[in-house]
Amino acid sequence: MAADGKLTLAGPFLDNGDVRGIFIFNVNTIEEAEVDPAVKAGRLIMESHPWYGQKGAKFK
Repeated sequence: MAADGKLTLAGPFLDNGDVRGIFIFNVNTIEEAEVDPAVKAGRLIMESHPWYGQKGAKFK
């Protein structure tokens, strides 16, 4: 998904809580994000939160 430009950011949380990490997708519909191979395989459970980022903002 990263090669397709749909996965913007991904990484683990380091506090050993119930939520283990975050993936930020750049997609138009939730269905596009749900095709993530780890979600499809049942390795990850997806919890969706629509989010709007400022135009032109970049992650370094």
